[in-house]
Amino acid sequence: MYTMSCEKRDFEECDERDLRISPYARHLSKSIRSAIDDELDRAFSSVGETRLTSVQAHVMGFLYEQRELGNVVYQRDIEQAFHVQRSTATEILKLLEQRNLILRESEQHDARLKRITVTERALQTKNLVDSTIDKVEKKLVNGFSDEEIRTYIELTEKMRRNVEE
Repeated sequence: MYTMSCEKRDFEECDERDLRISPYARHLSKSIRSAIDDELDRAFSSVGETRLTSVQAHVMGFLYEQRELGNVVYQRDIEQAFHVQRSTATEILKLLEQRNLILRESEQHDARLKRITVTERALQTKNLVDSTIDKVEKKLVNGFSDEEIRTYIELTEKMRRNVEE
C-alpha cells in the first residue's frame, strides 16, 4: 500500500515509492470537492435553500453560460462536458428538475430530444452559487502566482488526458 508520507518531510528525501501521484490526486480531489460542497451547503442553508452538490452547481453554471451564449442544451451535452455516463447525467438533471431549477422540454421535431433550460428560480440562485464558488476558488489559490495556477492546470489536464488514453 502506498502512503502519502512525503507530505510530512522534505521532497528530496522521498524515495521512488513515495512519489506515486495517484494517492495524492485521489485525496486532493476528494478534499477539494468536500470543501466546495461544504461551502455550498452553508451558503444555501443560510438562505433556506436545498443544498446543491458541487457537480450540480457546475452543471448549473454550464447551463447559465450556454443560455447567455444562446445555445440549446441537451442531456448529451452535459454528458460530454462533464465526462459522465448517461445514467449519471439523468440523475443530476432529475434532481435539478425536482428542485425546480431546470425544465426538460421535448423538441417539436424529435420528442426523444429534451431541451434543458434554467428556470426563473435557478436564475435567482445564480449569484449565490457564483459567489460561493468564487469564495472557495480564492481559498484554493491563496498564495499562488498566476504562473503556478497555469502550471497546475496544465499538469492536471495532462494527467486527465493520460488516463483517458
